[in-house]
Amino acid sequence: MGNGTDGVKTVAIEIEARPERHLIRPDGSLRHVECRLRVGKLPEVGRPERMPLSLAVVLDRSGSMHGEKILTAKRAAQAVLDRLEGGDQIAVVVFDDQIDVVQPMTAATPEVKARVRSVLAEIQARASTALHEGWLTGCRAIAGDQAPATDGRLARCFLLTDGLANVGLTDAEQIAGEAAGVRERAGIGTSTFGIGPDYDEGLLGPMAVAGGGQFHHLRNAEDIASTFVGELGELLTVAASQVRLEVEAGRSVTVEAISEYWASPQPQETRWTVLVGDLLPEEERHIVLRLGFPPSVGDDGHTIRLRAAWSAGGSEHQSGWQELRFVYGTQAACDAESSDPAVMHWVGLHHAQRAKREAAELSRRGDLEAACQKVQGVAERIAAYAGSDADLLAAQAELSALQRTLAERPMPAMMAKEVHYQASLASRGQRDHRKKT
Repeated sequence: MGNGTDGVKTVAIEIEARPERHLIRPDGSLRHVECRLRVGKLPEVGRPERMPLSLAVVLDRSGSMHGEKILTAKRAAQAVLDRLEGGDQIAVVVFDDQIDVVQPMTAATPEVKARVRSVLAEIQARASTALHEGWLTGCRAIAGDQAPATDGRLARCFLLTDGLANVGLTDAEQIAGEAAGVRERAGIGTSTFGIGPDYDEGLLGPMAVAGGGQFHHLRNAEDIASTFVGELGELLTVAASQVRLEVEAGRSVTVEAISEYWASPQPQETRWTVLVGDLLPEEERHIVLRLGFPPSVGDDGHTIRLRAAWSAGGSEHQSGWQELRFVYGTQAACDAESSDPAVMHWVGLHHAQRAKREAAELSRRGDLEAACQKVQGVAERIAAYAGSDADLLAAQAELSALQRTLAERPMPAMMAKEVHYQASLASRGQRDHRKKT
């Protein structure tokens, strides 16, 4: 159990890392590692109060949001207001091709809540979509260019849109990179809410992953309120924020996240950070990494170190380092080494989810041949080691069914978004807060 700066006990995170195999071929190999992160219980004695929240709600008011969507979005923002307390802070930004901060960041007092409700009532849908600048304005409303808060405050930006970024910066990779930078520099997470068939999941998904939040695919206006309130409810019970998986490897070793997490090399050149996000008490996440080992040049192997890092109780915490040793073996020894079936269970499931996301994106671009090849290839590889694992067999069957669908026609827009969304939820171990149908 960790301790905060005031001596109050805080939650701890356990890490267990397991490799699929330990041997590396003489000419180099790819090897998977499954990392299990588990958050401990909140302490019964000295139980901390919930983290105060700084929340920026950023609403798209472009012309396509007219009617029920903009009305429901405003009601959802009001429902969020109802859940906040005096120790929380709120900011509200609306955007089309212009950005308006209708409420600068301030304490969520009854007077402020009343003023925000009044202002929201007057907002109407109009014009184009400056998504990037609207989101960035929301983040600036929370912290500007300040360093991450050290008072245990949780900071999150909710971005709701039904369209494409078509004003200002529109490149998905650049915007996702900015979301990661805002998270690292200012400690502000980003959650994205896309509604209807026209928004770009290839932008909103990576933004949320890089920002350490959650991506939500909303099928209709009714889903807005349930997801806003659902994620807010989780934020109000967060036990550990800004959770990261830190990986130390040699300069010649590459690290890739197969699970849908943002992995980035650090300036030290031998350390990688995998951004996990904010976790609840007793929550468990499984993260699959793929390590690339170079050909042997006289050394006998590589040692990889992994640990969890997080914020709680107003201070930073780390687990102990866990070491994994990989050694070079002959081709015959590598052929004879068996894979750990418990590790391959998660490897297969997370490769399956990744294949679905990539196939949905390829279908959206019109490249059905590549989409079919993607899901078929992963299904065949899973079949080679699935054995009697019911979950892997089910994943293989789902990929085969998706391949048959793609062989006939592209995915309809809403189907592609649903496939991407469900694969994202499964890979990240997150929950579907949408209204049950």
